[in-house]
Parts: sequence; C-alpha cells; structure tokens
Amino acid sequence: MFLYNVSVIAEETIHHEIVSWIEDNIVQSQKFRVHLLEMLQSPHEGMTYCIQVVLPSEEHITDFQQVHLIPLQQLISESYKDKVFLFDSTMKYLKK
Repeated sequence: MFLYNVSVIAEETIHHEIVSWIEDNIVQSQKFRVHLLEMLQSPHEGMTYCIQVVLPSEEHITDFQQVHLIPLQQLISESYKDKVFLFDSTMKYLKK
C-alpha cells in the first residue's frame, strides 16, 4: 500500500478558489478515496493543503496523476501562475 501526497501552497488571496476546485474535481472522485487536509502552523506563507490518497500500487498512483494531478497542474499554470506551488511525494507503508 502507498500513500500519495500532493502538497498545495496557495496565496491567501486565491486559496478558496483552489480548495473549491480540488473539492469539485479531486475529492469528489468516484475512482479514488481522497482526503483533503489543511496544514496548521505551516512554515510557508499562504495556505498549505494536502491531498492524500491511499493506493494499492504504483500503477494506481500513475493513474491518479493522469486523472487528477495533470489537470490541477494545468489549472495552476494557466490561471494561477506564481500564486500556487505544489509538490508531490509517495510513501510506502511498511506494515499492514
């Protein structure tokens, strides 16, 4: 099992728009079980959110990226350039 995490750091002026898009286009997904978290006491300026998905294989991670991450990256580059930064990480569960 893998935990795939996408951290999204958004300027305070537009963070509601980003969260709304994530909720409508990723969290509501019928294909993946997604959790959206807000980071408290973030060391970054702006608002930090984490999109977390537990997936059974690396192939499922690739599928999630194709379906959800690429459209989010496109939205950011087209509408929120220099206002939103994101990075992703993959973690493997050591014990079941």
